[in-house]
Amino acid sequence: MDKIVSFESVSKVYRRGFKGTMVNAVTDFSASVTAEKITGFVGPNGAGKTTSIKMLMGLVKPTSGAVTIRGIDSSSPRARQDVSYVSEQPYFYRHLSVKEALRFSCDLLKFDKAKTRNEIERVLEIVALTGKENTRIHSMSKGMMQRLNMANGLLGDPHLLLLDEPMSGLDPPARRLFRNLFIRLGKEGKTIFFSTHVLEDIEMVCDEVIVMNQGRLRYCGEVSVLLEKGYLGTELITPTIPPEVVEKLTARGWTVSHNQDHTCRVFVPQGDDATECQRTLAQHAVFSISITRRTMPLETLLYGSSTETSS
Repeated sequence: MDKIVSFESVSKVYRRGFKGTMVNAVTDFSASVTAEKITGFVGPNGAGKTTSIKMLMGLVKPTSGAVTIRGIDSSSPRARQDVSYVSEQPYFYRHLSVKEALRFSCDLLKFDKAKTRNEIERVLEIVALTGKENTRIHSMSKGMMQRLNMANGLLGDPHLLLLDEPMSGLDPPARRLFRNLFIRLGKEGKTIFFSTHVLEDIEMVCDEVIVMNQGRLRYCGEVSVLLEKGYLGTELITPTIPPEVVEKLTARGWTVSHNQDHTCRVFVPQGDDATECQRTLAQHAVFSISITRRTMPLETLLYGSSTETSS
């Protein structure tokens, strides 16, 4: 797959305060976004995510390095054709209604009246704001504002969506709506690059992930590869296991513990064959109630010292 977005050895240094103290927001950052994939951009607050996205949109110039979209420098207006940017903080004229705000954006995009009407109806349905066309923005909750913000970003059906914390402030139903939307857009061949600090979003939605911490790259690659790095082993829940069988299991290096509901938990560590454990249990008429892969917490994988940088 082609790389549609690229950061090449990018650094950004700010001057802060009266003394002009130099602050490294981003340091030697190299990563890429694959076309027609959903890529998550994660890191703790202050990691450099928003600065990187602003450099990508040409709103901030890098101190050094290159930021490109389709091989074109991000500072060029040509790079942003067929690109949508949704900022973390929505900015609308608060006295306008939902329809008026979207119509204003359609005017900027030079849509004719028919396309404007169709586009407004389309995007409002996508974000579940149909029927709210005449609601004044000043009366909207933060969650509704985020929906309007996303609707605004979907106008014109862009191919590349750059989203800065798009699910900030959403309640669980709205977060589920956005996740399903991202998955649908991904299946339609869109490219989505969105920042988040909610790690569950990465597991549920993304094909690839870019991890930043303290302004530096920590990981860039497929989510499945990252999760496989954190694979610890397999857990089997069974009915009560006779003592003599427990001895056989523990002799093989498999851990057996007892639950309060009178079931047993058997843990087979990474590198051992869980199927062999099942076979041993079956020989003694003990069958698994459930089988679960166990991994270390995603937060540990992303920000822990063992996380390796790759590209």
